[in-house]
Amino acid sequence: MNTITRDCISVNFHALDLNSNASFNKAELENKIDTWKAILQYQCNAKPQESIVIGAQTLNIDYFAQIYAAAELSLKIVIIDYIRSDKFKDLNFIDPKTKVLSPIDIFLHDFPLQFLKDYPEDFAKFNFFTNCSSRTYSTVDDIDYNISKDQLLEVSKIKPNKDDILIRATSSGTTSTPKVIEHTHEFIHAVSQRNSSMYKGTALHVKNLNHGASAAVTLFPVIMNNSVTKHLIYAIDEDSTLDDFVAAIADYKDELEYTFFPYPYLADKFIASSKSKNLTWPKLNLVTLSYILESHKEGVRDGIFRSIISIFGSTETIGPVVRNIIDKDSWEKDPRYFEIVDDFYKIKLYDDGKIGITPPVYNTETITNDYFVKDGSYLIHQGRSDLVRINGEHINLSTINQFNKENTNSYVVIDTLNHCLYIALWEELDESNTTALKRKIESMFTNVKVTKISHLDKNSFYYGIKIDNELLREHFRNHID
Repeated sequence: MNTITRDCISVNFHALDLNSNASFNKAELENKIDTWKAILQYQCNAKPQESIVIGAQTLNIDYFAQIYAAAELSLKIVIIDYIRSDKFKDLNFIDPKTKVLSPIDIFLHDFPLQFLKDYPEDFAKFNFFTNCSSRTYSTVDDIDYNISKDQLLEVSKIKPNKDDILIRATSSGTTSTPKVIEHTHEFIHAVSQRNSSMYKGTALHVKNLNHGASAAVTLFPVIMNNSVTKHLIYAIDEDSTLDDFVAAIADYKDELEYTFFPYPYLADKFIASSKSKNLTWPKLNLVTLSYILESHKEGVRDGIFRSIISIFGSTETIGPVVRNIIDKDSWEKDPRYFEIVDDFYKIKLYDDGKIGITPPVYNTETITNDYFVKDGSYLIHQGRSDLVRINGEHINLSTINQFNKENTNSYVVIDTLNHCLYIALWEELDESNTTALKRKIESMFTNVKVTKISHLDKNSFYYGIKIDNELLREHFRNHID
């Protein structure tokens, strides 16, 4: 069957939750899947092709079961960077990506309702997503886990169709309003099956399914692969150091072969904590959705882990379409040098440097806004370029992107609606340095002005591995005078 169901779970599946020290095999996971199918069907009134945000804050057997239960019930799993640290103070404000995905039919979260009542500011995010959803359920207070045998038997028979939508996400929204991207069971199954060959041995799961690529690049492929013999689960706290995490996995340092850090700063924290505890991971391959940073290359060079793999794709195509692998023998490789993985995608490099990607199943070409040049077997990434117009002046977005790459303490975002630029300061600057920064940016253009500057929390504006331009733009429009 070309669908994502329990049939895709490896017969060798065995997982250990390092937070609770609980272990479970495929049969135990399948029992949990049926329990959650019954809960979703009979208590949450889930209907085929309704949308669901699975808002668990941590990883455990219930989270895995909820994912597969939703898939088998033919629900659309909404991919939104749910556990990011947004400060939702204005509950009437809806960020652009959530807006295009709303209304969400079911919002499932794992916090006690009393917490939400007693600490409304601390849990404003839950109220935010509740406002964007038709039905909200706390797995702590709203769910009855006493499921009848008849209900379990009935839901076990329900399976999705290959043409049903499984994943519902959005495009990046770099220069305009994000658009909804949906992927079918058949496509996600094909990508997952293809990607499963990337993994073997002991795999480590550290983050929720809160980025579109996590579904078909890591979660489903790793779980379906018979060559993965052990799954370790540790729900990391990305707002703190990873010292506790590194200590928890230390006993597995000689067997770990794979983990996934979508955000580059998580890899940096992992390297720092490993160094502080004098630990190395000789078999470990890190997978990331970002460029490979110099600090990551040095981690490979110094033998902290075996390799780091940067994958390139898009929400429309998933991936990896191309990838860059850096190990100890190639640690000096330029992070922009990507190689085509296989012939799964049809890839065409156009004369202007853009690439066309035609995935199987859909057989429809997507042309990305990323530019490449060919050098032998390599496709060298030249950055992303979009042409926008402000006050009659054409601006190549690559100019802004380059500035943002070179200046890590500030970030410039374009507003084509109000014909201006905004500057987010990740670190506070005094008045003279702020003025100098403003003048420097405006000097790159003729008719373009910076109208607002504000010191902001960088972590509040991530979507996946990147700064969410649309979220940042809307914040300046609605919250900064």
